[in-house]
Amino acid sequence: MPLGDFVEAGTIPRPLPIGRVARLVFGAGALFYFIWNITQYSDRVGSEIPEVGYWVGVGIAYWYFSDLVDVGFSRSWGRWPQAAIIPLAAALVVAGLVAYENAWDLPLSWGVFILVEIFFGFIALSFLLAGTLAVPG
Repeated sequence: MPLGDFVEAGTIPRPLPIGRVARLVFGAGALFYFIWNITQYSDRVGSEIPEVGYWVGVGIAYWYFSDLVDVGFSRSWGRWPQAAIIPLAAALVVAGLVAYENAWDLPLSWGVFILVEIFFGFIALSFLLAGTLAVPG
């Protein structure tokens, strides 16, 4: 059921204890990454290009951004939210080149940082609430 293929309410059974624990673990992991990323923001924003580990989180945030928007706003927009990020990133690259003569400078680095923080903050809250309240799906 990816990308907002919803089913009627009450047709999916509530998760068992293993499902609830898995949701809590994923939520705790996303919350840890969210908080760790905030504490390391000076290494991410306005400095040299971050190391490879950071880009794994950026890739995950980019890949699942459409699912986050579809489920979060109860819309079925497919991959359009993901595609909308590309012109925004291109505009931030141009702004960085014009203002700082460097593609990876304040505009793009802040844009990527904010995208990642919004994604992991929302996912952390969603998984922790789903695990706590035993939400199906």
